[in-house]
Amino acid sequence: MSDQFHIALTDHRPFFETALRYGVQRAIIPSSKITAIETEAPKGMVQIAAAFGSQYLRPEIELARRRIVNLASLYLLETSGGDLEMAAKLIRDNTFLTLSRGGSGLLKALFAMPEYPLLGQDVKGRVEDFLDAWSLKDRPADYRNALAHRQANVMEIEAGFWFGDMLGLSRSYLREEDVEAAAIVRTALLTMMFADQGAVLENQLEFATLIESVRRMGVAKRNKAVAALDLTLVPEQFTAIARRIAEEIRTHDLPLLNDKNTSLDKLVFSLKDRYYLKDHEIEDTSEYDALVSKEWTRLTKGKTDVDSLMTLFLCMAAGVAPKTSLPEKTAKSIVKKFRAEGFSHELAAQWIKTSAPHEKQEGLLEDWHHFVEEAGNYLLDDWDTNYSGALRFLNMHCHIQQAAR
Repeated sequence: MSDQFHIALTDHRPFFETALRYGVQRAIIPSSKITAIETEAPKGMVQIAAAFGSQYLRPEIELARRRIVNLASLYLLETSGGDLEMAAKLIRDNTFLTLSRGGSGLLKALFAMPEYPLLGQDVKGRVEDFLDAWSLKDRPADYRNALAHRQANVMEIEAGFWFGDMLGLSRSYLREEDVEAAAIVRTALLTMMFADQGAVLENQLEFATLIESVRRMGVAKRNKAVAALDLTLVPEQFTAIARRIAEEIRTHDLPLLNDKNTSLDKLVFSLKDRYYLKDHEIEDTSEYDALVSKEWTRLTKGKTDVDSLMTLFLCMAAGVAPKTSLPEKTAKSIVKKFRAEGFSHELAAQWIKTSAPHEKQEGLLEDWHHFVEEAGNYLLDDWDTNYSGALRFLNMHCHIQQAAR
């Protein structure tokens, strides 16, 4: 950025005013041009007031004056790069309305750029609303910052498409998925570092398997793999983006793998949204559950039906050996214990939060909450002296093996 442009950004006067004064003082702008501006400006103000409000209200006309000066200032500043002599000549050689339309054109071009680096359809509001807001902004730095941000989004989106192609994902497919560009780049880089180049993470199970293999590598070996990342085939315009995201993997993602007390399930849950998994849902979750939550798999023995799980949680709450099916005699002893010591249902909820796969926790906690709400009426009913009501309730909601008659 030139010194002149920097001064223009920090000068609190409209750049049009500054350039106009400069041009008049140095005889660049003749008096006839001043007369022409005085004639054109009111017409332009009325047109702008009508477009954004009412041409008949004084406050709208006053806002229109600000808008037309801001638009002309924006065009002059961006076209001249802050060079006052060049800006003065632009005022001399163009009509005032041409300058304001030039500023409007810059804002429309800004509006057309993506606000977010998403590969799907960029959902926008009305360009009229955008112009309404931005034509009142009189800080040139606001436009420059927004332009730099949106230009960066354009580049990141193109990088996302390029790395997506490397993963075998077409532009049309990525647009339909509406995925973040950075997620595609991050996925491609992770596979380049730790898997076969171009490998696509088909689902959460494959992602968990890769994360587990990376965790077993150790810190030094992981850092070495990151340092060895080869970006020579990446187009030059995308290398800065790739290096930035690779550094994010090294400094943010990989350190999470160092805590051996964190389950694989929690790691996957905390990291998966930063990457792109082709299939978000796994039809059969048993293999994933076995990989990420060994205690859950060991105790449930692959059972996923609600009755089996409620039986298991009942055991957790009672502090007895967890089973997915109970003899009637054991169920009766659990009811006796609850009536004597209280129904510690929070023990089961805590176990769900620490041991159940994250994807299932919300649903499991909701099921257990509904069970507990109804169970108290039966399990803690002291009037039910022969336990018939409690056992009838447990038979309806758990797996209870009937005693031989």
